[in-house]
Amino acid sequence: MSQPPAPSRPRGRATRARLLASAEEGFARSGYDGTTVGDIAARAGVGVGTVYHHFPDKRAMLLALIDDWADRVEARRRTDFELERVMGDDPRAAIRRWLRRAYERERKQPSIYGVVLGLADRDAEVRRRYERLERSSADRLREIIRFGQRRGLMRAGCDAAAAALLVQNAIDMAATQLLVRELSQPDPDTVLEELVDMICRYLLEEPR
Repeated sequence: MSQPPAPSRPRGRATRARLLASAEEGFARSGYDGTTVGDIAARAGVGVGTVYHHFPDKRAMLLALIDDWADRVEARRRTDFELERVMGDDPRAAIRRWLRRAYERERKQPSIYGVVLGLADRDAEVRRRYERLERSSADRLREIIRFGQRRGLMRAGCDAAAAALLVQNAIDMAATQLLVRELSQPDPDTVLEELVDMICRYLLEEPR
């Protein structure tokens, strides 16, 4: 099969990006099951045939979104200077600020994070793609922990890789309860504060 003319490739990439942005907005607003290919096409301002030219179905679009998300996480690498600016001299306050901002952002403007968490248990491929994202996020967290250990802000005795895995899973479990299952009791703000306290006790405080 002959390759499309070169000028059409940027247009094709732009259309694909527009379709994925439309799908992400639809999934975040209406959920995966509540969003149709027609909805995605209409929001992107194209015909349904254009969607199928780029993707076989909406599931393929979700998988592409997860892959793009993982690519962005892997591409972001903070320098020690940036980490020091973010963490400052009070890592407990930095951890609380990070989790609080993430939670408030998801509550005010939901993203596909909750959608993916909700689908991971019933779609093996979604779970597999998300596991790559989890590994990338845990790698970044591991580097943050190692930075904190070098600066004497976090416990030197904990294994950074194991700690990152445990903290990442604790955050995902709490997010599943608060964002997917929409837990109302106990109070979500209380759950968030207890999560901050649990993580800080583990990472920052020496065992008695």
